[in-house]
Amino acid sequence: MFHANITTDAAKIKSFWQLITGLFIFILSLILLLILDSNSLLLEQKIEYIIQLITVIATVIGLGIIAYNVHYTRMLVKEVQNNHNGSNISSTKLLLLEKLIGNQDIQIEVSYTDSGDAQITSEDFYSCIEQLGSDTTEARLGAIYTLEQIAKDSPGKQWTIVETLAAFIRENAPALIDDESDYVEEELVALPTDIQAALTVIARRNINQEPANQKLDLRYIDIKGADLSGANLQGADFTGSCLRGCVFLEANLEGVDFSGVDMQSSVLYEANLQEALFYEADLQSAILPKANLSKAVFYQANLRLATLYDADFTEAVFYEANLENANLSDANLKYANLESCNIRSANLIGANLQGANLIGANLHSCSLSTACLQEAILFEAILTKANLCNTNLIHANLVGANLTATNIQDADLSGADLSRVENLDQQQIDLAMGNNSTTLPDYLTAPTHWSQ
Repeated sequence: MFHANITTDAAKIKSFWQLITGLFIFILSLILLLILDSNSLLLEQKIEYIIQLITVIATVIGLGIIAYNVHYTRMLVKEVQNNHNGSNISSTKLLLLEKLIGNQDIQIEVSYTDSGDAQITSEDFYSCIEQLGSDTTEARLGAIYTLEQIAKDSPGKQWTIVETLAAFIRENAPALIDDESDYVEEELVALPTDIQAALTVIARRNINQEPANQKLDLRYIDIKGADLSGANLQGADFTGSCLRGCVFLEANLEGVDFSGVDMQSSVLYEANLQEALFYEADLQSAILPKANLSKAVFYQANLRLATLYDADFTEAVFYEANLENANLSDANLKYANLESCNIRSANLIGANLQGANLIGANLHSCSLSTACLQEAILFEAILTKANLCNTNLIHANLVGANLTATNIQDADLSGADLSRVENLDQQQIDLAMGNNSTTLPDYLTAPTHWSQ
């Protein structure tokens, strides 16, 4: 008799749970479709959300099955007790049924994992944030490296972690406002271990896992002497920071904003600085050989005594920059804008300045031997005592330039315009090369050895 009742009730309960489960899966499926169709989410974020949905679905279904089993078993025991009052069933069987009910009370613990190895929870993340404020260096270091592992295991959290570490650096290594003074070489104090660790974690992250158009905020920080060799800091903002003596060996610094930055004696050997901004930056005695600085902007920057040989400055802008005594030998300055720059006593031997804008530039005592100044614009430039021996000045514009005591021996002036030049004498011209398309001031005569 009681078997029929139990079966009927169980069927109703089963149908009820099937309905609930079906509706739940339908709703989650709609959410899944919305995630896949979203254009505002990265692929990695979509994958993360999908995995979370699958986990939720599996959990709900599992809990539904367990609840059904528990309820069915309790109904069975209750029906037996009500209809038979324990007379026709042994106490042993009842104990077994009650034991069965107890076994149904299973506790389920669900944790979300991205990798299958490291479990990531909100508690882990917030615990690390709290540890960043610890009084002990060891605790802060542990938090920094744990956050790095969380970022690796959960790419969707990476940008939040990067911003957190950047804020940690800004808070604990702020740049101090100091009076401007001439460069004085000083011994650098070692950077705090936790600050270096935070920088290292940020520098070696996978930027492809981050949202587009995000800018890393490292403004107004003091990280003198930091080692960021091989760092990937593309598009970062270092405005107003002190980076004196920092090492950026072979680093990717494309599009980085170094406006107003103190980079004295910094090392950027073979670094990628394409389109970087150095507005009013101090790069005095900086080392940038073989660096890629194409289309970089050095407006009013200080590059005095900087080592820049073999660097690529194609189409770079140096307007009113200070390049006095800089080493630019064999550098590529093709189509660079050096208008009104101070380039006194700089080494430009073998440099490529084809089509460069040197209007009003001060090139006093510069070494330009074997350099290429073809089609360069030297309008009213100061070339006093400069060495242009064997220099290519084909079709260069030297109108109004000051050539007092300038060495132009064996310089090729073919097609060059030297009209209105100042302090150029016949002896200088006789030592140069040219042709009938070379424009000379009225008081000078083309040498007979010039090609026709």
